[in-house]
Amino acid sequence: MPDTIAYVDGFNLYHGLKSKYGRAYLWLDIVELVQRMRRDDTVRAVKYFTAIVKGEPDAARRQETYLAALTAHRPQVQVIRGHFKVKNMRISCRACGAQWQCRCEPPQQRYRTYEEKLTDVALATEMVRDAALGNGDLSLLISTDTDFLPAIKASSELAPTRPILVACPPGRGRPNRFDGMVISFPIREEHLMASLLPDSVPDNGLARQRPDKWASPPSPGTGPQEFGIRAGAYGSPRPGHRGAARCAPPPRCSTTAQAAVHRNDRRRPPD
Repeated sequence: MPDTIAYVDGFNLYHGLKSKYGRAYLWLDIVELVQRMRRDDTVRAVKYFTAIVKGEPDAARRQETYLAALTAHRPQVQVIRGHFKVKNMRISCRACGAQWQCRCEPPQQRYRTYEEKLTDVALATEMVRDAALGNGDLSLLISTDTDFLPAIKASSELAPTRPILVACPPGRGRPNRFDGMVISFPIREEHLMASLLPDSVPDNGLARQRPDKWASPPSPGTGPQEFGIRAGAYGSPRPGHRGAARCAPPPRCSTTAQAAVHRNDRRRPPD
């Protein structure tokens, strides 16, 4: 029974869940999910990387409530926070016609957005550090962001016998560039459905309630079946094998516009 350490790209998982299932599975018990995906493993730690949103007070409160409930319910969860950086941008000015550098006095068409910072770096650093120090026996990355490819390569070089798996969030597609380096598999809806936190989680005399906006999921057997794979049929590497296991994910982005939406996830706060 290997000791597994999971590294969760919070925004990649969030946007994948929301794009596929709305808000039904946002109140997610990550430890239970990892245990269901890796039934014979011991979940040693779950390292959850995220940042608290800016400019959306209600969304930030829901996010804080979820993180408090998750860590109160599961002591194995460690939340590592980045931050959102203010980014002022301009679009085409209707007065002077300039697209990026408005020539009006004062400048027109300025708007503010936020960009997530440091979470990717922190996740990559933790993954490589654990591989170098021999913390745990297996690394499980929950993300399809290919920015983590250098961290996967470095981990493999530091610990050649350490299996590295990638669990693909719904709606994110399969990271082709990981092929040959890791075993990748989809996160299945039946595991999500069975891995929700209680609606009310005790936390040092408080009760962390599931936000009303995060609707209850469908009953078992009534939701869409995303993957036609039998339970437990994926994610178990053969001894000494690092070859890629093919996922059967939702169709990948087929247009430039759709791809841009996925790339901009880190500029879109959760709600």
